[in-house]
Amino acid sequence: MSFEVYLSRGRCLLWAGPQSYESLLTGLAEEISRELAELEQADWRKLGPDAGNQVVGITQIRLLNELYYCLGQLRARGVHLAVKEAIQDLRDIWNRLMEATSRPEMFKFAEEDGPPVQ
Repeated sequence: MSFEVYLSRGRCLLWAGPQSYESLLTGLAEEISRELAELEQADWRKLGPDAGNQVVGITQIRLLNELYYCLGQLRARGVHLAVKEAIQDLRDIWNRLMEATSRPEMFKFAEEDGPPVQ
């Protein structure tokens, strides 16, 4: 089975072959990393003291939104993936990409250590 999966801003990723899942998540992470590189060109000090945290939050929201967008397209094509597992796998791929690009630790997704404390 081979078909195209689109990110919300039009980039096309191919779902084909045994490495489709990892290729999709890697392509998604790389695309958001490119967007982050554009944001990193700005002087965040001019944006205020919380600008870094805001960029981190926006970046993580973009990652998850794109993942859900892709998972919806896959589901429409009959490919049903576990959402929680996909989030964890995307987190791992993203964190490795952040290490490989020498980005600050703040850009990494934190690992969940069990149920949230109430």
